[in-house]
Amino acid sequence: VEEELMQRAVHDPLTGLPNRRLLEDRLANALARLARRRNSGVAVISLDLDGFKEVNDTLGHQGGDELLEAVGQRLLRALRPSDTLARIGGDEFVAMLEDVSAEDDARRIAERLMGALFPPFPLAAREVCVTASAGISVATDHRIRPELLIRHADAAMYTAKRNGRNRIEIAASDPA
Repeated sequence: VEEELMQRAVHDPLTGLPNRRLLEDRLANALARLARRRNSGVAVISLDLDGFKEVNDTLGHQGGDELLEAVGQRLLRALRPSDTLARIGGDEFVAMLEDVSAEDDARRIAERLMGALFPPFPLAAREVCVTASAGISVATDHRIRPELLIRHADAAMYTAKRNGRNRIEIAASDPA
């Protein structure tokens, strides 16, 4: 029972992915490892599904939940085993990437994640097309706080959303 409670405390109940609490813990550890590495960085990619409200309006909350589960699995398969994918609420997912050498590396992985959403999802006897907007924040300095790195990726994602669907924006390097 204790083990199950611990699992629930750090994982999203719908997708089984890590939640914000576990993501921040893993991010803090990854940032601490940066102090011992040269020419390496940690990136956070914040992804928010475009038009998810319409999916809920059309297919209901059960259909929306099925879509979120399927999206989580596709995104997870598009990442490296060393990366972390978390669902931090609603239709927002966050990927944490270690050992990225530049913003271009993070952008390529964000493009791969967004590409994983391309084949339509079979739901409720129909195919549902989904896109996402993404924001990226990269740290090469181990002194940045995990929540700040996430917040900068989130802000970049909201900028991407304001500029249109299916876009990627990168936050300023090593936000302070």
